[in-house]
Amino acid sequence: MKSQILSSLKLILFLVIGIFFFWLAFRGQDFNAIKNTLAKANYWWLLPALFFAMVSNISRAIRWNMLIHPIGYRPKLANTFAAVMTGYLANLAVPRLGEITRCTVLNRYEKIPVQSLLGTVVAERVVDVLSLFLVLIFVVLAQFELLSTFVMNNFLTPFADKIIGYMSKGIVFYAITFAIVAVVVFIIWRFLIHFKTTNFYRKLLGVLKGFMEGLNTIRRLKSKGWFVAHTIILWSCYTLMAYFCFFCFDFSSHMNAMQGITIMIFGGLGFVVPVQGGIGAYHYIVTQTMMVYGLSQMDGLSYATLCHGLQTMAVIIFGALSFFALPFYNRVSKPIANEQA
Repeated sequence: MKSQILSSLKLILFLVIGIFFFWLAFRGQDFNAIKNTLAKANYWWLLPALFFAMVSNISRAIRWNMLIHPIGYRPKLANTFAAVMTGYLANLAVPRLGEITRCTVLNRYEKIPVQSLLGTVVAERVVDVLSLFLVLIFVVLAQFELLSTFVMNNFLTPFADKIIGYMSKGIVFYAITFAIVAVVVFIIWRFLIHFKTTNFYRKLLGVLKGFMEGLNTIRRLKSKGWFVAHTIILWSCYTLMAYFCFFCFDFSSHMNAMQGITIMIFGGLGFVVPVQGGIGAYHYIVTQTMMVYGLSQMDGLSYATLCHGLQTMAVIIFGALSFFALPFYNRVSKPIANEQA
């Protein structure tokens, strides 16, 4: 009962965060104007964007299989792909649930231990985070003057002005700040001491052992070159999705590939925020990024809404199809496999 309450509270918290970012992105905007802009979009350009979205999902499934092979299993690519899509669908409901869901789905049809699969997912996430970080560095260095000027004018300077305003209030401000920090540190310290005595902590150590097996799969990969190639394919497809969406609108049709990489990488940070499907956070971050290139907030929101809608629609359609096709596919393919054996 207690775990159900905590899960519900966590879900509500994620939803509140998403609503906050959604409000932050759309506050003061004319919804009718955004609706009219979306109505005039050239939706034919979504077809190549959708194509590259599917290529990225197939490439991710192939790459995941490559991580699973070193632990002694060779799942069917169709099952791995369907598990990935089902995991994406689960993420729309509860953030981070997708990782567990796709491992559970693959365990059901391929009989691979869930803990070992979770380890391969952790390994995959390590590679994704490293890739994201490297591309982010490239984007920032390639456009350092443009990005730094925008951040300075729109974020750092206003924030610094507020801090200076608070500091001018004198010793009361410092006393309150010190007290809040002290209370937070004390609570965290007491929590960590108690946490180490719980059954959950001991179970967590057991799960981490399973994770280590998955992490070692990166070192034990037989085809490291193909693994790197599929990682490059993944990020290239994500970039092409953002790039082709530029042509849906007149105001963004002039934008280039470098700007597509920038939108892709910062939009990816929006999906890192623990909210359902990145809603709100993706809209806000992508809108701010589009404004770096001189577009209005309304145009940025229109673009972000279209891109997010495309990705959400693709996940819902192909995730649902994968979920319902899995039982049928495995009933049909199992007798064939037995005959070949």
